[in-house]
Amino acid sequence: MAPRSRESSDAVRAASRARILAAARVLFADRGFAACRVADIARAAAMSPANVYWHFESKEAILRTVLAEGFAHREEMTAGVEAEYGPARRKLRILVERTIAFYAANLEFAVILGGLRGEGGLELVASLGLDLPEVERRSQANLRRVFAEARSEGAVEPADPDLLVALYLAFFDGLVVTRCDLWTSLSAEVLTDAALRLVGYRPVG
Repeated sequence: MAPRSRESSDAVRAASRARILAAARVLFADRGFAACRVADIARAAAMSPANVYWHFESKEAILRTVLAEGFAHREEMTAGVEAEYGPARRKLRILVERTIAFYAANLEFAVILGGLRGEGGLELVASLGLDLPEVERRSQANLRRVFAEARSEGAVEPADPDLLVALYLAFFDGLVVTRCDLWTSLSAEVLTDAALRLVGYRPVG
């Protein structure tokens, strides 16, 4: 048998790493981080614990990667919306559309983070080298600019943009964490209408 090329070996390693992270996301979301072992993740990823440890030095390292990727995707989403051109009402609808898509694609991340908050796990997040206040500040700053623009154009009620950001995030985070079953049954149209009403959206005319 011919030896694998470097590109082939890299692809195999990347695929194995992706399987580990995918399995960890599901388990951390379903059971909570504390209740999971590396052996559980290895079993779910259909590989040996030794293989998992070849990619990650600990369960905490896996969690760090899961969270870091989720934070990066969220910041990319909010920055992309903030950079959109056009009137504020268009931006608000793009924001809701992309927020729904973000949670659909990163549901486990949202549940894991919500669980860590509820279980006092934010010290654990800090111990992983993740500056959660700074990460959230950047994403919320993007959202604040979107809502500030919407307020200036009369697209939402004249409320403090920071309050609108808090209401907006609480709606999606709360729904996903406390009623994940309900989240998956709601249409994008229903979610969009509820989110826009919550921030005092003012349609044209």
